[in-house]
Amino acid sequence: MKPSYLIQREMVLRALILLVAGVCGLAGMAVEFGFPITPWRDHVASGLSLTAIVLFLLELGLAWRQRLSNAAFLRRRWPGLTMAVLILLQIIVALTFGRSFWPDSAPSWLRPTSLTEIFLVVAQFFVAGFLLVNLPRLHSRFALLKIRPGIAFQLVFLTVILTGAVLLYLPEATPDDSPIGPLDALFTATSAVCVTGLVVRDTATEFTRFGQVVILVMIQLGGLGIMSLTAALALLLGRGIGVRENSLMREVFQVPVLQEVGQILRFVLAWTVISEAVGAMMLYSSLEGMVRDPGERLFTAVFHSVSAFCNAGFSTYGDSLMSWTDAPLAMVTIMALLIIGGLGFMVVLNLLRSLRALGREVPRSQRPRIQLGTKVVLRWTAGLLVLGTGGLILLEWRGALADLTWGERLLQALFQSATCRTAGFNSLDLTTLGPAALFLMILLMFIGGGSGSTAGGVKISTLAVLVADFKAIAAGQRQARLGNREIDESDRHRAAVVLTLAVVVAAAGVLVLLITESAGLLPIVFEVVSALGTVGLSLNLTPELSLAGKVVVILLMFLGRIGVLTIAYALVKPQRDATVRLPRGSMMIG
Repeated sequence: MKPSYLIQREMVLRALILLVAGVCGLAGMAVEFGFPITPWRDHVASGLSLTAIVLFLLELGLAWRQRLSNAAFLRRRWPGLTMAVLILLQIIVALTFGRSFWPDSAPSWLRPTSLTEIFLVVAQFFVAGFLLVNLPRLHSRFALLKIRPGIAFQLVFLTVILTGAVLLYLPEATPDDSPIGPLDALFTATSAVCVTGLVVRDTATEFTRFGQVVILVMIQLGGLGIMSLTAALALLLGRGIGVRENSLMREVFQVPVLQEVGQILRFVLAWTVISEAVGAMMLYSSLEGMVRDPGERLFTAVFHSVSAFCNAGFSTYGDSLMSWTDAPLAMVTIMALLIIGGLGFMVVLNLLRSLRALGREVPRSQRPRIQLGTKVVLRWTAGLLVLGTGGLILLEWRGALADLTWGERLLQALFQSATCRTAGFNSLDLTTLGPAALFLMILLMFIGGGSGSTAGGVKISTLAVLVADFKAIAAGQRQARLGNREIDESDRHRAAVVLTLAVVVAAAGVLVLLITESAGLLPIVFEVVSALGTVGLSLNLTPELSLAGKVVVILLMFLGRIGVLTIAYALVKPQRDATVRLPRGSMMIG
């Protein structure tokens, strides 16, 4: 039996080997797909891929030495073993016969060399990332850093944004006649990771397929990040969960995180895959008349399904979804995806648990109840949809909607009402809308979606708590209520702080853009609220922004996605409540 310190040392060594293998695999793929075909590129990509393969096989051998049982090892590492067998067969056959053992007629992406590359990029990336997060548990020295989860979360987001910017800056990410600048690459990466959708370059024509795939991956990582990475980092970064971090986790998940975080993360991933897969299939069938090529139609369906579910608003069409007016099923699918993504994963999980209990003989006292947060999100979502739809119909009946049939008017108003609450797609030319309709959209963009969702804004729960608090103050009551529940005082304070910080940041953004840009007040307010609410709608101001304006919008998108309150929690040092109470003072308010 090996001493425990030797076992721990070998675990750290394996983790570092996998990390280096993942980085080499990613770097090799970036060089291969991101640069033009040259002998230099081929040599560098081959060297990095060979290094990744050797390190991967080395780690697998070390893991085999540390196995507790053959059955357990095979059950946990079968994907890696399968890939290792393919790699070894490919090497043996290539050395013996000088060719691949795969039929020449097989598609290129099904050949072992491509499978190896796919494994190194996808599997090793996630394995390396997972081990990077787990390093604090594998080595006590990482725990001495005491990185606060809030700061670590922001660093992870920044790392993903910078990595995406570098990938978009590669020559093969954009057409040869339209290279991208560093700031535009950073802007696009921030917009994708923060699932905003504001673009300074046309995604359809000014990015190659490689660039579009990079944007798609960043959207997926950004859409899932706020739910999964926050909890994972809080639990795994050396010091566990403190009081402030626990309040952040409870705000995201609304459950005892330490008990259910594993189940929640599994549900988040499963629900995301199922929703996006179903949405992609629906879009694939509904776009048959618009996109004839099956491969192009499949990519279009997957891209828009992921973009809609993550409330990103990116589109591979230059006019967003304005050309989809003849495909109502596709528009309804997009609308359903963005609404589901904007509800919040905990709302969906609570609903599914409640519905599943209805079909079982479970005592009434043991049935999962529909929680207060779920009821609030569902009611307010429905109410805001009706309010936005009705408002747009009334305000634009003789305006932007005048040339449409009654059914088309209803669909366009409903779609725009849903999408302007953080999705960012537009099926109408927003510059044709009147000031009143645009102001209504600004209000909806500022509110956003549900907490713990892929949507942005100040969130529905914040508005619901503030309205309940206003009612209590107007009625002279000390306690605010939602339904038959009393709202915790800390939640009331937090809602007020979120609204105040959002207004202050938005006002500062408007002031700076009024100085740096030559546009009018309404387009600038619309742009700022769209960026801060991670919506992605614009009155054609984004492509015309100055360098300073782009920097301001980048900061607004980052603040809107991370959350101003989350950043405040991370930057403010935790302090204990004062043991000595000061005399109370009174102020004249209003």
